[in-house]
Parts: sequence; structure tokens; C-alpha cells
Amino acid sequence: MPEHHRQHQRRPLEPGLRRMLLVSFLLHLLVPLMLAGVLKMTHKTPQLPVYRVNLVNKPVKNPQAGRPDAAPKTTKKPKPVEEKPAAVKIPAKKVPPPQPAEKQPPAPKPETKPLPKPKPAPKPAPKPDPAAQQNLAERLAEIQARAERQKRLDQLKAALAAQKAEIGRPELQAPVGEPDGQGDEVGISSSRFIEGFIREQWRLSQYQLPRLDLQAEVRVSYSRAGIMRSWEWLEKSGNAQFDNSLRTAILKSRELSQPLPDDVTFEITFNLKDLQN
Repeated sequence: MPEHHRQHQRRPLEPGLRRMLLVSFLLHLLVPLMLAGVLKMTHKTPQLPVYRVNLVNKPVKNPQAGRPDAAPKTTKKPKPVEEKPAAVKIPAKKVPPPQPAEKQPPAPKPETKPLPKPKPAPKPAPKPDPAAQQNLAERLAEIQARAERQKRLDQLKAALAAQKAEIGRPELQAPVGEPDGQGDEVGISSSRFIEGFIREQWRLSQYQLPRLDLQAEVRVSYSRAGIMRSWEWLEKSGNAQFDNSLRTAILKSRELSQPLPDDVTFEITFNLKDLQN
């Protein structure tokens, strides 16, 4: 055998060539598995909790740690005690002693003749009184209206009791703030308040949409006074009904119910499933 052939056989493989062979082997092994569905490349996004923002809470610049749906603590003011005026003593008036009345002779009694007894008149048959019938109908209507008012009052009492029970839940007893808040102000962030305000204006029946996996993204800008400066689509959902419902809700939010701590511009992602929840 020639000498140059022996030198070629004894020469080791280059490191780069080994690496390329290893990568090619792995690719040939993984591609059939992926096509067969054994390996699925999935990316799970963490599900963030959806809070129903309490719009009574004030938007602040540096919110503290808490919950945006918590109710603010209200302290009952003691009723002022009314001071009663001191009693004023009224001096008693002196009454003069009564003077003796002069005696007068008794008047003569007039002679009275017995009157003839009147004959009893025949009793007429009772006739229906229209005024009494009308009065009875009015009383019955008043009783019925009173019963309806009592029923409505009982319903309102039941709703109030349910609302008190809802407020008494442990998760709603947390302080007003943000889940990741690190400030020292009692309130919620401007973005959370604006997004909650727009969600309150959103209306769309669940029977008008074929599916729930619809999502759209917008950019909004508000002034410190709570007035909308501008808004624009960043990504539409592709469904005209859902996009129109979002447009209507955003236009209804051109003026917020409370001022903001500063001018803001941020992006909001609206998910149909979260909105319906």
C-alpha cells in the first residue's frame, strides 16, 4: 500500500466535523418524533388573576401593597351631642282671692206641658252607597300597594345583607393597593383604574360571538384631569362585533370619574373570556 494512503488513514477527524455529525444525528432523531406528535413545543403563559377594580378607590402614583378590589375603610363619625338649654324658672303670678258672689233670688220655674210622642216612621230599605264602595276600593288598593312596598323592602334588605356578606369576605378585607405595590399611598395605579373603568362600560351578549378566544390590544392616553387625549388599535381581534364593542366602551370612557396623579399613556390587552368573567 502506498505511504500517502497510510498517512491519510491514520489522520484523526477534525473536532468541527465531529460536532456537525453529532448535531446531524440529533436532528434526524428529533424531527421524526416531532412530526409524530411525541414532542409538542408548547408555551404556557402564566394566568394572571383578574381583579374586578373597585372604582371608588382613588388612582395614585405609588400604590401600596394590597388588592385593587378591596373596599376602603370607612370610620363612622360620632354624632354630636346636642346640649339642652338650661331650664328658665318662670315666676308664678299672684292670683287675687275670689270675692263672694251676691245671692240672687231663684227664678220661677216655667210650666212645661208634656209633648205628644211622635209616631215611628217606617224604616226605608238600605240602598248601596257609591261613596262607601269607592272608599272600600281605595282601601283595598292601599293595602295592596303597602304589601308590594313591603315586598320590595324585603328584597332590598336581602340584597343589602348579601352585599355585607360579600364585603366581609377575608380577601376583600385586604388594604386598598396593588398586588405588587411597593409604595406608601392608599389607592390603585392609573392603568388599573382606567382599564377597570373601560371594562365597566363594555357590553356584549355572549350569544353574539362564536368563540371566546378573542383578544385585542389598544393604546390609550389620558391627561391628569382624567380626559382622554387619544387612543389607537395595536392589534384587532378579527371579529367585527367584538372590536365594535371595545370601541364603544373606549369612547364612553373619554371622561373618567376621578382625576389621575399624572398624564399616562399605556397599552391594554382585552381578552373576551376575562371580560365576560
